Amino acid sequence: MWRRLRGTRTDERGAVTLVVVFVLAVMMIGSAFVVDLGLQRVARSDMQAVADLVALDLARELDGRTVSQLQPVMDAALARSLARNADSVGEDADLDYSLGRMWQGEFDEVGSGVPTAVRVGASTEVAFAFAAFTGTESGAAARSAVAESSSTTCFRLGSFVAAVRADDSTVLAPLNALLGVKLDLVSYKALAGADVRLAQLAASSVFGTPEELLSGQVQYSDVLAAAIEALSNEPGGNTVAVQALTKILASNTTATVGAIALSDVLHVAPTDAAALAVDLDVLDLVGSARLANGKYFLGVPNIQGQVPGVGFQFTGALYLISAAELACGAPNSAQAVADTSQLDGTVGITFTNMPSLNISGLGTVQTAKGTGSLQVVAGSGKGQVVSPPAVHCGKNTAADPTTFRVDVSTGLASYRLETNVTVGGDVQFKALQDLGLGPLLTNLLGLLGLNTKVAIEVDVRLSIGTASAGGTGHADLKLPPNDTTPISTGSPMVLDPATVVPTVLSVKLGGKAANLSAVTALTSLITNALVTSGKGFFEKSLTPLVANINQDFIGPVARMIGLRLAGADVYGVHATCARPRLSQ
Repeated sequence: MWRRLRGTRTDERGAVTLVVVFVLAVMMIGSAFVVDLGLQRVARSDMQAVADLVALDLARELDGRTVSQLQPVMDAALARSLARNADSVGEDADLDYSLGRMWQGEFDEVGSGVPTAVRVGASTEVAFAFAAFTGTESGAAARSAVAESSSTTCFRLGSFVAAVRADDSTVLAPLNALLGVKLDLVSYKALAGADVRLAQLAASSVFGTPEELLSGQVQYSDVLAAAIEALSNEPGGNTVAVQALTKILASNTTATVGAIALSDVLHVAPTDAAALAVDLDVLDLVGSARLANGKYFLGVPNIQGQVPGVGFQFTGALYLISAAELACGAPNSAQAVADTSQLDGTVGITFTNMPSLNISGLGTVQTAKGTGSLQVVAGSGKGQVVSPPAVHCGKNTAADPTTFRVDVSTGLASYRLETNVTVGGDVQFKALQDLGLGPLLTNLLGLLGLNTKVAIEVDVRLSIGTASAGGTGHADLKLPPNDTTPISTGSPMVLDPATVVPTVLSVKLGGKAANLSAVTALTSLITNALVTSGKGFFEKSLTPLVANINQDFIGPVARMIGLRLAGADVYGVHATCARPRLSQ
């Protein structure tokens, strides 16, 4: 029995050996596939990494040059990038590239013009280690990547800083009114000379992140506190600026501003790292943010200024309305849009104790009463960074400036001082007859003696100002010089007495209305006397009033905010070119 069982086991051992050999063969082939296919998969992953890195490298060269100009540059850049990424799996990677643009999310290859994207293909062959088992000598690994090159530019329309740096002391009153404090010129210069980056404000203990700073509502007091913290952390030179900001922070005006949307005055995307790193003038920042809540009432000061005939009673108000002044973003993007400040409103003026007029041939007549209105509609303007032309980041020298274009559009604007004056008196009939008005007077009043006096009353409107329908244009900015010297569109906010236009509104002779076309001989004498130099109303009252408005009222406000009639002052701030990002 034992012998028979032993023989049976010996036979089974032979069968098991055959099974083991078969299983080992299958396992070896399976392992070969796993190892070789795994190696190929790693190679594909490496090719994707190589394609991504090389695409980003090449995208840095897309700086506004054409395809033909970029060809030798790209070839050299491709070789350098390949050398830096030579440790990929498999044989040396084969790289190729094509230039184009992104269109509706897809890469569109171009053979000419200015490309803004590059597609890179990377491929290699992986030699299989178990070719004897699998029968396949090698496997291909190929991947591609598309990278875009974008430029971020920053510009501003109008500037608080420009006026202060020009030592224009007349801006102090509107600046003090704007910020709700009374600071001296030294303090304003310190604020204008201090720079702070949005990234610093975002990283402060007040906010913590760019999204917290630039998304939703923030407190104006928090913006000031963050600026104080950022300046205090910088080495030296900010003591006066910090003191000025601290005074503004403690003012009652700051408490009344409350919550603001900083994104309404600073059009900057929280994800735009280049824009967050731009240095901003602190005065521009806190001044623009101060107006972020929509309207700011400019109190009407005493513009009488020792001007004879101008009363102290003023009616109405002017409103300074400010939206975004600074904008940072890629050309044609929603972020790269800024709005000019707007000045809107009407101020009524009453003239009293008005001087008389001595008119040759008529005698002395009185400017019995007068009213005026200062009307300002400095229509809104908007700026947009556009491309083409492409943004060029130069060396910021006169020989090689950074350049980009801002399209500017403006709305209806007018700036006008209108004065309604009533001129009256008793004039001898003979003097009016000598002007050819005898038949008219006879028809109106009947027969009159030569020495009879006739009461005259002439209503005249004197208009000084200008108007513009607005329009579109563009500012081709260069840094330098347009970082400090703006490109100005529109016309200065100035009233020129030399542009006065008289208009006769009505005439009464002896208390009866006369046809205007029939009394031009009389009205011409009166209008000439009103608008020419002499001791009358125009020289004693109107001309000095216009000078005061230009120098002490609207003039400094316009200079303070860089406001022009149907236009704006456009400054270049910063540009960052060829910032690559993967698109596919």
